[in-house]
Amino acid sequence: MPLALIKRLPLIRSWLHRRAIRKYFSPRGSGCHSGHFSSFAQARAWLPPSPEFSHDKFTDEYVHERSRRIWAFDYPVLFWLREAFAGGSSTVLDIGGSIGNQYYAYQRYLPYPEALQWRVQELSAFIAQGRELAQQRGAAALSFSDAWPAEWLDSEVWLAAGVLEFMESQDLPSLLARCARKPRHILLNKLPLSDSPAFVSSQNIGFGSYVPHHVFNRLEFIGAIEALGYELVDTWDVPERSFQSLGFDEDAFDVYSGLYFRATH
Repeated sequence: MPLALIKRLPLIRSWLHRRAIRKYFSPRGSGCHSGHFSSFAQARAWLPPSPEFSHDKFTDEYVHERSRRIWAFDYPVLFWLREAFAGGSSTVLDIGGSIGNQYYAYQRYLPYPEALQWRVQELSAFIAQGRELAQQRGAAALSFSDAWPAEWLDSEVWLAAGVLEFMESQDLPSLLARCARKPRHILLNKLPLSDSPAFVSSQNIGFGSYVPHHVFNRLEFIGAIEALGYELVDTWDVPERSFQSLGFDEDAFDVYSGLYFRATH
């Protein structure tokens, strides 16, 4: 019997599923995904208790690595951010921007506006170190908050990289609906967009931490933003990120996505 057929036998399939889940909940599962849920609460009930992103190791990584280099998936963002700055934009809302790592990494490649205000909205666990690092590095353009100040929502450029899927109580359309003046440019990177119906999964993010996250339906996600007065100008693949869900192979897709939206009025 072919191996593919053997793997479909009920007993073998059940054993493979259990083995994949054991791997997920081990150090070897770091970076991997698993689970298929309808809500964050359902995912957390399945996951072991953990600090999620509130872990010192993550801020260390952002300070010592992510604030000092860029990856291939950053280049489309650099291109459109340069266009936005050239067009007169000078305020950036960096959603989930950790300690300002993208501000530091991009400044080597972009001429920043003299009056730039780079506003980082983040979890409180990152803010103290972000402010301290900004003072040490003389980054006067950086500011940090764990809230959503109205002035910040009126920023001309919104940037979110690898964060929207982890937001439980807020989504992009609802945030945009709160703006007195909507952003002219929206740059989204490292998004898990699937052609399947939206669901909630989880990720082993290392250091004994597990976190629920959304997997968005591509057409629904794009359509919700376009309905608010935006056009999708550019898309790109992020092959450095893939969604291979241990024990849930049917959910897999090969690449994450990047999107650039521009206001139509």
